[in-house]
Amino acid sequence: MPFSANCPACGAPVVFKSSASFHGVCEFCRSTLVRHGGTLENLGRMADLLEDASPIRLGSEGRYQGVHFAVVGRIQLKYAAGVWNEWHVLFDDMRGGWLSDANGEYTISFLTPPRAELPAFAGIMPNDPVTLAGREFIVSNREEALCVSGEGELPFAFGAGYAAPLVDLREAGGSGFASIDYSETPPLVFVGESLPFAAFGFANLRGEVAAKAAGVVKALNCPRCGGAIGIHDKAVQSVACPSCLTVLEHDNASLRVLQKAAAATRIETLIPLGSVGRFAGRDWTVIGFQERAVTVDGKDYPWQEFLLHHPEEGFRWLVESTGHWNWVSPLPGAPRYSVGMPGVSHMGTEFRRFSAGSAVTRYVIGEFNWKVAVGETWELTDFVAPPQMLSREASHNEITWSLGDYLPAPEVAAAFKLDHALPEPTGIAMNQPNPREAGHHSICRRFWMFVVATLLAQALWVFVLGGNTLVDQRVVFAPDRDEPLATQGFRLADGARNLVLRHDTDLDNNWLGLGLTLIEKTSGKAWVTQGDIAYWHGNDGGESWSEGDRSRELVFRDLPPGDYYFIIDPEISAEKPVAVADRIRVIGNQPAWSSFFLLLAWLALFPMFSRYRVAAFEAKRWEDADFLSDGTTAAEGDSGPDFDSGGDD
Repeated sequence: MPFSANCPACGAPVVFKSSASFHGVCEFCRSTLVRHGGTLENLGRMADLLEDASPIRLGSEGRYQGVHFAVVGRIQLKYAAGVWNEWHVLFDDMRGGWLSDANGEYTISFLTPPRAELPAFAGIMPNDPVTLAGREFIVSNREEALCVSGEGELPFAFGAGYAAPLVDLREAGGSGFASIDYSETPPLVFVGESLPFAAFGFANLRGEVAAKAAGVVKALNCPRCGGAIGIHDKAVQSVACPSCLTVLEHDNASLRVLQKAAAATRIETLIPLGSVGRFAGRDWTVIGFQERAVTVDGKDYPWQEFLLHHPEEGFRWLVESTGHWNWVSPLPGAPRYSVGMPGVSHMGTEFRRFSAGSAVTRYVIGEFNWKVAVGETWELTDFVAPPQMLSREASHNEITWSLGDYLPAPEVAAAFKLDHALPEPTGIAMNQPNPREAGHHSICRRFWMFVVATLLAQALWVFVLGGNTLVDQRVVFAPDRDEPLATQGFRLADGARNLVLRHDTDLDNNWLGLGLTLIEKTSGKAWVTQGDIAYWHGNDGGESWSEGDRSRELVFRDLPPGDYYFIIDPEISAEKPVAVADRIRVIGNQPAWSSFFLLLAWLALFPMFSRYRVAAFEAKRWEDADFLSDGTTAAEGDSGPDFDSGGDD
């Protein structure tokens, strides 16, 4: 049952909803309180919370795996890149858990026995594999954070200002999330998963969230040049002044200098800061811009990145390189990958490694949800499965993954309703869809349609319309009969494109020679040919074999109309002089399969040529890769640092 008492400092009522909560913060006077039976002890005043962008507050509600929960407490932590919250949640079944929100990502986790020995904080690094509670995780982030404040009820002793060495981990190939808190001995392990905001079905959020629209939250002035600076979201951690290019830290109500502007040529951005573009039914505001580059063999390869913001959806990137565009979203999970692998799998799609390098930030203006700096360097690896691209960025303390979707330049221009044309794309982008694929698939579909139609036409001709049996006669060639044999006569009223004389014999380990003469009765014109039929079979070492055939066809072509008959002069083998029975059939205009196969071969030229064009485009794409299309390195000795190898966005 809930425990209620009055704050010893100000007398305000303090309610503990969970029997497991022994510490809390009075919401009126900010005193830190600890329960002792039915009384509360005041441990001193808690530091004020820093203003943040979280839509969650004490009293917010949600659901996870079908169970309702309420937010009852919070600790606020600060690290080099900003501030995040850990919300203590209480489920209806009295379980406790932790809900984390940082830069628009939401994870829920529960205190879990690790069931394995944990590595020391000093020895753990990003990309290290760790097994927790029988599941495989990869270290994604290592931070020495500082707990700065808290509120509500908490299940442990709490005070502002304590160090919190933390390690975040992602499940290999899944959406699982884990965190190791090294502020206690032994360390505490929390295991759960990362989910989108909508999955929790939140209610009773901060009042301004529903009404907040895209636009400026507050206006400040640059402390160096006095220029006006607008802040679009409380999650913004740094701002690069558009007027003097000084990089500033956004610290609640003021700005302070993080980095003085270096002499740099001003870049006219393709999309102005403050522009609003509509993507997937939502309006996104361009709030930041940076130029980054990799250097290969002394040559720079730059690209531009635009940071987009939506008050509910958070942050996305629009990336431009040589006129090609990508819509880039952060991945909550970590694809299964080990440094040096030729590819990586994500959501059932295989991505092949394309390029690697160290990306340096060369120019920044606008707002960013981390503390940006000119000269900042990350090691990147890009993997492609057009039209998508996976990018892995790594530093010594953190690894992040993002997914890019190729966008044609006209779609970008239309989304922002730009009054100027964007540069025409040059070359082939690493994840640009192959424009010849659609045509190839269309040609292949038509090829198979023609194949089916041709096969049906050939079957109709062979089995229904084609061929006319003119003679069907059985004869016996005897070794004691030397005179030639004349077949039955037949008439070709309209001539014949082909005339087939077919022999089906009962030869058995024997051969038969045939002298053939086709005679037209009226004109006496004759066509003379000869042939032989042989068939042999036996058993050799237990294996049966055969050679030749008992049947034979001879073809006469382009015969004029007339009355015909055949004269057959047989020659029987002297080694085996036995009678040979023969069924003689004369067929006029027998359907030929040779034309059918020639037509198929001609039709096949079209998809073959189309396939060649598709392959040529892919070969051209991979000419610009650091790695070959099979994932092997394009140059010997090309290897990145141990913690990562990378590529350009």
